[in-house]
Amino acid sequence: MGNLRKRFSQALYQSESYLKLDIVYLTTGSFWTIIRFVVGILASLATMIAFGNLLPRETYGIYSYLLALASSLGFLTLAGIGTGIVRAVARGQENVVRYSLRMQLRYNLLAVAGIAIAGLYYSVNGNSTFAISLWILALALPLSAAYHTFEYIFIGKKRFDLLALVTSGSSIVATVSTIIGLMFTDEIIVLITIYSVMSLGPNMFSYWYAQHFLSNSEPSPEAIAELRRTAFHLTGAGIIGTIAQYLDKIVLFQIAGPAALAVYTFAVAGPERLKGLIKNIISIALPRFAEKTLGEIGAISSRRFAMSLVVGIIFAASYILIAPFLFKLLLPKYLDSILYSQVYALGLIVLPTTVYIGNIFAGQNMLRAIYAHSISGYVTRIFLFLLMGWLWQTWGLVLASLISYVLVTIYGIIILKVESKRILTKQNEQGI
Repeated sequence: MGNLRKRFSQALYQSESYLKLDIVYLTTGSFWTIIRFVVGILASLATMIAFGNLLPRETYGIYSYLLALASSLGFLTLAGIGTGIVRAVARGQENVVRYSLRMQLRYNLLAVAGIAIAGLYYSVNGNSTFAISLWILALALPLSAAYHTFEYIFIGKKRFDLLALVTSGSSIVATVSTIIGLMFTDEIIVLITIYSVMSLGPNMFSYWYAQHFLSNSEPSPEAIAELRRTAFHLTGAGIIGTIAQYLDKIVLFQIAGPAALAVYTFAVAGPERLKGLIKNIISIALPRFAEKTLGEIGAISSRRFAMSLVVGIIFAASYILIAPFLFKLLLPKYLDSILYSQVYALGLIVLPTTVYIGNIFAGQNMLRAIYAHSISGYVTRIFLFLLMGWLWQTWGLVLASLISYVLVTIYGIIILKVESKRILTKQNEQGI
């Protein structure tokens, strides 16, 4: 066994020179990321099955709409601070983390107010169920977003093992709680309350645990300034993206009603979960991007693009083949979601390339590139959702997503080349 382990390690090290990858680091990180994904996907699958079989379509559509509406107002939270925390922790400046939590708790009060106002609108219009549900979410979601800082701590420290264990435990607890709730009630307010408690509680506990790995020293003014600069810039760049992320469900609910939204939600659930896996795997490289120069990254970018495309094809093809069996076995009431889901999954082909480019921008703190990439991509996505969703409802939203995936990838490649050339030219002129 010892010889086999030794030979395997040697093979990993030898492959590094050909693939230009830190294979041992990537394999270790990917292993725990896959563990986290497997637990997460099983928990998500169990929850989907429960929702799909225990709730009427209209009820689940309303539940999905309320979550989408509240989450879309998440642009009022300091969502962009995560990358700044990862960069700081990876560079040994972990003493800024506690400051970052206080900063988020203050700033996220804007989101509390925004969601509460949405609830007030429905209260004035006589819809107490929507109003109370949104008020509950107003208290839970912004606080949960702040305490989610624990994830950035573990990523920055490259402790993907602890991140997997903590998030997997949280997923299991949330899933069990949700399923028990669905077995006894279909009341929207109760289900929203369960969701809110299971979002906030585990995040608070996980942050309490993660902070034991941090230094207690006071952060330097330079570290705080860097964190604030990154947080506000990336939050600003992500505002449109947060809205775009949930706009499709809001539009479909308003145009076609809760039943159509339920079908669409189940159609996109599988591909969206795979998107999360792809992002998590590639996020392993973020601390590495912070350590490399832009020239070193550019020298291997073409090979990375090709590898990313292959990964995307594998993910998309695998899901398209297995989707009909999953729906027939687990969600027999939603067989009309299958074709939507398969077409939607084609967007996975280009997603790894887009995520890879985004991590380069974040790891190198290329704020101009982040703004350009985010704004151009999300403006395109919002325009397509509004236009095509209005014209063709569910099919319009599916096709709009595919087109936006391709365009965002093209935007990213162009921006990366242009900005890299500009920065490297500037560095050469300054003799850096």
